[in-house]
Amino acid sequence: GLHVLRMYGMLILLPAALNLLFSRSGETILLQWPVRWIGGPYTLEALLFGTTSGIQLAGLLAVMSVYMAQVAPVDMLRRIPSSLAPIGLSASIGLTFVPQVRRSFEAIREAQQARGHVPRGWRDVPSWIAPLVTISLENAMASAEGLAARGWGQPPGSAVRRRLLGACLLGLALGLVAMVLLPGRPGWGLGLAAASLLGLLLLRGGGMHGRYRPELWRAYDGRITAASALALLIYLFLAWRAPQAIAYYPYPRAAWPALEGLPLLGLLLLCGPAVGGWHDPD
Repeated sequence: GLHVLRMYGMLILLPAALNLLFSRSGETILLQWPVRWIGGPYTLEALLFGTTSGIQLAGLLAVMSVYMAQVAPVDMLRRIPSSLAPIGLSASIGLTFVPQVRRSFEAIREAQQARGHVPRGWRDVPSWIAPLVTISLENAMASAEGLAARGWGQPPGSAVRRRLLGACLLGLALGLVAMVLLPGRPGWGLGLAAASLLGLLLLRGGGMHGRYRPELWRAYDGRITAASALALLIYLFLAWRAPQAIAYYPYPRAAWPALEGLPLLGLLLLCGPAVGGWHDPD
């Protein structure tokens, strides 16, 4: 709706305005006031850099909004290997936490309005914190009881397998930490993380105790997967061999971005689902 467009507009305009006001880089001067500290130069390059940063933020939010709208927590559990089922379950519960809190807050506010309560701004915070915490705890207890009834709390096999799973999880965490702390030697952390993840997949311990109905793979899904994989390979190749082809840097002097064939091909592949003829006939 209109509020969503307003939010995206603010995400683009706010970084552009901040970078224009506080950055002093660039050669194309738009305005320069003779006042110290608040004077310019205000440059076109600073405006363009802030605008592109805002577009990146808005694009990331748009992608995550579409993902959250189309992928339900049960879809995540369906696609996660059985050895990673506990992690997937925790992630799916975490994804539902914020919507549940928002619905609980709306229910509390409607109940207060039905009793004739007049909103007073921040002074109303103590009046809805206690019921919100109570409702959240009740929802958590209901989720825990449902998981226990379905056998999610049962130990994953023998004691040896549980120890091996714990070692693999620890190795995965250490590998990720090593990749962050040792950026100059990413091979150590990457190798440890890959070996630990492979061990988790081979052990397949702690899997799901039930099975979901298998999904139907259609020709449309195959076309979308092939186009997305090809676009991903194109952008990975460009990031490796020609990173300047997929990045725009306006400093020191603004210029029109170059339009090259490979980035345009990847963009067209990602826009493929919007083209007529991709969908399967009903």
